[in-house]
Amino acid sequence: MTDRERRGWIIVGAICVTMFFIWGAINSSAVFFVPVLKYFGWTRAKLSTALSIGWVTGGAAGPVIGWLADRVNPKKMMIVGATITGILWILLSRATSFGEFFSVNALFGICVGASTTIPCSLIIASWFERQRGLAIGIAFAAAPIGGAGITPIVNHIIVSEGWRAGYLALGLPIVFIVVPIIYFIVRPANASDGGSSSAPASEGHAPAPVQLPGFELGQAARTRSFWLISGIQLLVGGTLGMGAHYVAYLTGVGYSPHFAARVLSMYLLMTTVGALLGGPFADRSGARTAMTATCILAAIGCVGLLNVAHGLGLAVNIIAGGFALGALGVQMPLVIIESLGVKRFGSLMGVTGVFYTIGAAISPIATGRIFDVTGSYAIAIIAFIVMLSTSAVALLGTRSLASEEAQFTASTSAAA
Repeated sequence: MTDRERRGWIIVGAICVTMFFIWGAINSSAVFFVPVLKYFGWTRAKLSTALSIGWVTGGAAGPVIGWLADRVNPKKMMIVGATITGILWILLSRATSFGEFFSVNALFGICVGASTTIPCSLIIASWFERQRGLAIGIAFAAAPIGGAGITPIVNHIIVSEGWRAGYLALGLPIVFIVVPIIYFIVRPANASDGGSSSAPASEGHAPAPVQLPGFELGQAARTRSFWLISGIQLLVGGTLGMGAHYVAYLTGVGYSPHFAARVLSMYLLMTTVGALLGGPFADRSGARTAMTATCILAAIGCVGLLNVAHGLGLAVNIIAGGFALGALGVQMPLVIIESLGVKRFGSLMGVTGVFYTIGAAISPIATGRIFDVTGSYAIAIIAFIVMLSTSAVALLGTRSLASEEAQFTASTSAAA
């Protein structure tokens, strides 16, 4: 192992800690749904609105986050974002009204995005080329591992001390563990580290003058793959509607709250497996091929979700659905790199991510509304199956970067 590779893996480890606590807190939030619902007496659709606003604000801020990540040191973004995220959890533990819940969750969307997905992907991409999928997969796997580990702990705190103590327990480790680790360890690679760099040379300095493959944002927007990827982001994001409702759904079909929390932990463990294996799968077979297979697997997981009251359906949902959720999160950045390149990777992640967050924001609210009207989640789950199947077909239409560049050159020449 070279010195560069060793330093890269140390940074991946630090990012794993960041993802563990920040996304672990987000992934454990389903156990708060019923206690908060009972405490305030809101409808499921109303609470889902507060929990979903973060997807709207995160999506709106995504292009700005991506643009900044391409042009300034993403480490600075991570420090600020993580600090505010930890403080927001602490503030949420003191919330007394719907407006406060809504406002805090709105800020979550911006700060979690600024501290994790886009800057972390950009930093890892700057350190790795041959094992990029594996490195991103390992880092992103820490998010569901965090959810699986934090969920039973915070559920115990909620049962014994109340939901306010649970929110407080999510914020403190971010402030006192994550922020120092980012400050002392995480940084993007630069030309002096050897190999290519897609990030600034060092804190406060300009990027090294390295020519990176791929499109500028305006050029990418003229390609077929860009719009197909954006559509896929919208559809995949639109299938996340059961996230906040998952524990409530399980208890509604007859499982105990403790068993439902354990099921959520098992689901997140399978999500971890998906994140770990989804990246290497994409490295070997190609990101677009891998993600097509993963979308089909996710649809199968939703079929299991329809029959979750039976043991077989529950097992299918945990194994297929959990695995696919982890793999999709890793494979989408790799699809963007494979089709559009790394030259403006941060911007492309931010802009196409807007579509993902639109779907993710609408889906829980629509899912809650469907339940409020029909008393069942079945219509929503069937819609998820259709959206995932459509995404698998759309992925077949995306092109490789070389094909898109050839098509772009031919189109430009013809226009001239």
